[in-house]
This record gives sequence, C-alpha cells and structure tokens, in this order.
Amino acid sequence: MEQLAHLGIGNFLLIDPDVVETTNLNRLVGASPTDVGKRKVDVAAAHARRISPEVSVEANAGSILLASVAEQLVDTDFVFGCTDSHGSRAVLNQLAYQYLVPLIDMGVIIVTAAGSVSHIAGRTQMLAPGLSCLLCGNLLNPEAVRVDLLTEFERNADPYVVGTHEPAPAVISLNSTVASMAVTMFLSAVTGIPSSARLLNYNAMTGSCRPAAVERHPTCIVCSSRGALARGPEWNLPARQS
Repeated sequence: MEQLAHLGIGNFLLIDPDVVETTNLNRLVGASPTDVGKRKVDVAAAHARRISPEVSVEANAGSILLASVAEQLVDTDFVFGCTDSHGSRAVLNQLAYQYLVPLIDMGVIIVTAAGSVSHIAGRTQMLAPGLSCLLCGNLLNPEAVRVDLLTEFERNADPYVVGTHEPAPAVISLNSTVASMAVTMFLSAVTGIPSSARLLNYNAMTGSCRPAAVERHPTCIVCSSRGALARGPEWNLPARQS
C-alpha cells in the first residue's frame, strides 16, 4: 500500500482482521512499538495518509473468509491479495474470476531444516480472465481450505482438525521485494508499461526472478466458462455465508 500511495492511488479499501503484535514489527511498514494492539488496517490507513493527506481509506477489520466481507471487493477496480492462508486465497481466487475483478496474489516462504534456512522464495501472480488461477497451478490445498472455512465451533467439533495454523516466518526485505514485483506488474497491466509477465517466481537463495506460465484447465471450476467465470451473484463464493 505504501508504494501505491506514493504512486498517487487515491482510494483504498483495506481488509484485515488482525491487530499489530510485537512479532509483526520486523515487517509491518508504518508500524512502531506504540502501535502494538492497534488494528492493522488503522495503522496502514494512517501511514497512507502521512504519504498523501488527500487519500481516501476505508478500513475494515473483518475477515475475508466471510462472504459479506469479501463481496465488498466486488466494486473495487483492482485487488492485492496479501493473505497467508489457503482459505482466504481460495475466496480471493474465485472472486477475481467470478466478478471479473483483477487481482494480484502474493506469497513468500522461508523453509528451515536442521536449524538453518534451506529455501527462501516468493511468488507474484495476476488472477484475471484469460489467465490461469491458483487452482490450475495446484497452489491451493483442499483440506487446508476446508479447515480455514470452518467456524470456531465447527473446528472444535471436527475430529480431523489437528493443531492450529502457524504463520510462516517472514522479514521486511522479502515482503518488500515481492510487493515491489506486484506493484510493477500492476503498472504494466494498467499503464501500458511493456512487461508481459503475469506470474513471477523469486528465488532469494540464488537471487533470481523468473517469469513462469501455468496452463489454464479448460474445465476449471474457478476460471473457465464452465465454472465461476463471470457468474457474479449467481454463484456463492467459497466463503462462510454468515
């Protein structure tokens, strides 16, 4: 959001249910120790207004896993997905195609083994009609999606849910790299900057960034005409309905 505010984007809708924690301060741009306990959307909104006092920001501390919250994105022009769960990614993935709202999904991962880092990577992917979705790329774990979409009551009663979701570690340099890739991809899509990459994989171990392509499945339930593509309100989003 910081980069978009610097570029002159004037209207933002921020959605995030979390509050700032001490462990977030190593990567949460605009946050300081005095912000611990505050809603992340409010901290981000304040930071955007420091950059551009005229900016309009609507801050929503709801969860994208709720259909009523996710559907607020339908009237936006462009979405940046910075979620860290399979359930929320599944909701945003389908929303992009079902309501024809272009979206850039971002992800980072740091893998450790035997006490040392073995893999550091990032991914930036545009989701829009004509492009393959996360389901086509096998980037969504069906069981993880199912668990994420359970209510707290359902999760506690489900004998197949073991343990809890633990966020993966991340640092500001990796997050910023992937965010910059996403903003540049956004600019190429809306301003005509001559860059055709719509899926980029970043390998921090080798320092390489490579474009990639995933074949779109002709009968995909999300991004094909046989699925959710352009169905709008005719279909329910894969989200909690209440």
